[in-house]
Amino acid sequence: MPIDVLPPDPNPNLQWQDENGVPRRLDLTDKIFLGRVCRGIESDKCILVRNPMVSRDHAVVRLTRHGVEITDMSKNGTWINDVRMAPGASRRLKDGDRISLGGTSIRISCPDLADQREEEIWMEQTAIRPAAVCITSLVADVRGFSAFSQKTDSALVYTLIKAIFSRFSTIVNEHQGTVKDYAGDAVFAFWEHPGGFSADHALAACRAAISQLQSVPEIHRRLTDRGFSMPPPVLGWGLTTGQVTLSHYGSRSAGMALVGDCINLAFRLSSMANKTLPAPIVLCRETASWVTQKLPLMDLGDQEIRGRTGQERLFGIQMA
Repeated sequence: MPIDVLPPDPNPNLQWQDENGVPRRLDLTDKIFLGRVCRGIESDKCILVRNPMVSRDHAVVRLTRHGVEITDMSKNGTWINDVRMAPGASRRLKDGDRISLGGTSIRISCPDLADQREEEIWMEQTAIRPAAVCITSLVADVRGFSAFSQKTDSALVYTLIKAIFSRFSTIVNEHQGTVKDYAGDAVFAFWEHPGGFSADHALAACRAAISQLQSVPEIHRRLTDRGFSMPPPVLGWGLTTGQVTLSHYGSRSAGMALVGDCINLAFRLSSMANKTLPAPIVLCRETASWVTQKLPLMDLGDQEIRGRTGQERLFGIQMA
């Protein structure tokens, strides 16, 4: 029988049809994990969906003091009432809401739970205080991406960008940096300077940019070996150092915000590198001052930068 006609149950529960079409119900007392494998989770705490589009650990549904909440952990997405959740997001669920993943629909039943009140939710959130931090920013930007996308099949564009983002993220991690965002065709990472500015962190960011630049031919070779036909990608890097405000937009960690002039400058420099400036990796004056004893630099002079008043003294890393 359809899940909608299962006998009523006063306890919060999840209802669905298994792969054989048999109606199932699982009481929600704490957490229920949704996924293709859910390794290590007891059978009464998980719903398995045997579909290759479902992640091994796809999502988790929690019962909190204020109601039911779901958190997405998937690669291919989770839908609530036919609306895709933002990757990694959490949201509250109401009685009758439907979770969709891999062709399976799971209905939430929680008729006796009181509606969450905004003032209660606010009291439950962690207080987040904006903090001034010192960072070195790295932005790596693909040259000619719009033109490439216009005349290239989207699957090939995706394959190239995925390969670049994956390798560049690994390099950032190897140099103890943090990937903040993937903004279209750009990777934005940062290195926090605990206790004030230091040469070590600025140098780590520069060395990460050098490693990323050196990895580009290998990325291209591997793609062509797989049968993809494309010109070698050209990128530009912008690195800046300065003080920013770190906080959050909203209550999710994914909404971490870094706001400061040096970040805007890093994006501008990445768009000029290997284009209007004769260097693939361009540094602001502050970053250059911290690494000049360790890296060979070229003085690019005072440069006007679109959208900014005045001029900025810029430097490039000399590549062998």
